Amino acid sequence: MVVLSVLKLLGIALNTAVMAPACVVAGMIDGRWAYRVARAWVRINLLVSGVRIRSERQGALDPNATFVFMANHQSHFDVLAVVAALPEFQLRWVAKKELTTVPVFGWALRHSDHIIIDRSDHAQAMTTLRAAVEKMRRGLCVIIFPEGTRGPGDGTLLPFKKGGFVLAMESGVPIVPVAVRGGRNVLGRHGWQIHGGDIDVLVGAPMPVGGLERDELIRQVRERLEDMVPGAPAATAVPVRLAEVR
Repeated sequence: MVVLSVLKLLGIALNTAVMAPACVVAGMIDGRWAYRVARAWVRINLLVSGVRIRSERQGALDPNATFVFMANHQSHFDVLAVVAALPEFQLRWVAKKELTTVPVFGWALRHSDHIIIDRSDHAQAMTTLRAAVEKMRRGLCVIIFPEGTRGPGDGTLLPFKKGGFVLAMESGVPIVPVAVRGGRNVLGRHGWQIHGGDIDVLVGAPMPVGGLERDELIRQVRERLEDMVPGAPAATAVPVRLAEVR
């Protein structure tokens, strides 16, 4: 098991070493091209890791619409799972500045049109989030882990950061809650061994943000995610169509 995990890590490292420069070059031409490279990186990493993504939707999502996706966070594999579960959308991550220091990966992250925030500087973080509205006007969707970091993995959600909700309210873009389940079984919060298996992604129906105060919006999204994370998939599931990335 240890040897297999080491081989998986080496495979991911090699994939990253090849794809990161390609992502940077593509990003110099068009951020959408960079995201296509990133999606290929995700698919290869899932294949190397022996991880399968099972995705269900509680309602149809217009592939031409813009959304703010908000997901719970238990594992580093949550990022891969969400990208795989939303193939028809161009996603841009709201990522903490510390991730840009990760060798090779951080280099690609900085140069591929994602939204990098410095959480130690509140004013700068809010300015960066507001600038993200311009990306959304170009048809890009934003994905945020509102907990800000990985939670304990038992279904309990950490307190939500407010920035993503400000972004949704200022842009008027609906929030789509996303529940990721099983990521910690693949790679735990404090572990390094990668286990093969399934990760389930339940994509909720869009939640309008108009007419709500920020704290009320946070409460509603949190309640929806709490309902989605521990339990069975809800009523009407829409099969995922593997549409081309725009």
